[in-house]
Formats: sequence, structure tokens, C-alpha cells
Amino acid sequence: MILLDTHVVIWLALTPEKISPAATAAIREVESSGAISGISVMTIYEVANAIRLGRIKPALPHQVFLNRIRSRFKVFPVTETIAQCAAELPAPFHGDPMDRIITATALVANCTLITKDEKIREANLCKVIW
Repeated sequence: MILLDTHVVIWLALTPEKISPAATAAIREVESSGAISGISVMTIYEVANAIRLGRIKPALPHQVFLNRIRSRFKVFPVTETIAQCAAELPAPFHGDPMDRIITATALVANCTLITKDEKIREANLCKVIW
């Protein structure tokens, strides 16, 4: 299974041309197989917060936009195991709690993470496609 970082979910919905060819191919492969990609529940928070702050402006009402995201992906909750894993990621990994939780979700759920985030990719803690 693949897990999408928040920016990938936003770009997929609003500006898919920003997604790398390798990431696009991985997402299409999952979709064509009939499987479903995953996201962390924290991605829902980050998208809702970005809308609230005016950083993204979907053409749809925000609840409709968020419901479409929820229905398109398997949403992983933050479990105790994910929370502990996020807290224990080794230094000098990201200080951003959301990135820590998303990476820990990929590790615990044994997913390949789709992200452009260089800090996550350079940490080499989980399999990443970009």
C-alpha cells in the first residue's frame, strides 16, 4: 500500500502536474489495480487547517472537499503505536509533529510514502517514492 503525504493529496486534487512522474505512476498503478491509497488522519487535519487559513481554496465547499478526500483514501488513525513511533524517530528527523506522525504511519502500516519532503526522504526511515 502507498501512503500519501498531505501536499500530495492537495496537489492530486488541485494541481496534479506538481506531482513527480514516479509518484504519479505509483498512484495510478494502485488505482488501476482497484486498490486504495492511504492517508493519515492528520492529513485531514492539515487540509482542513490549510482551507481555514486560506492557503488552499478548493472550488467546492470545504466539507464536500474533505468528504471527497475521506472517501477516496483509506484513512489511518493515530494509534498508540504510531504515536510512540513518531515520538521515537531518531534525530535529526523532522521536528514537525505532522510529518513525524505521517512517517510513523508509513512505518507502522508498512506503506511506501509518497512525498516530496526532502527531510523525510533523506532520513531514509521508510520506503519513499518521489
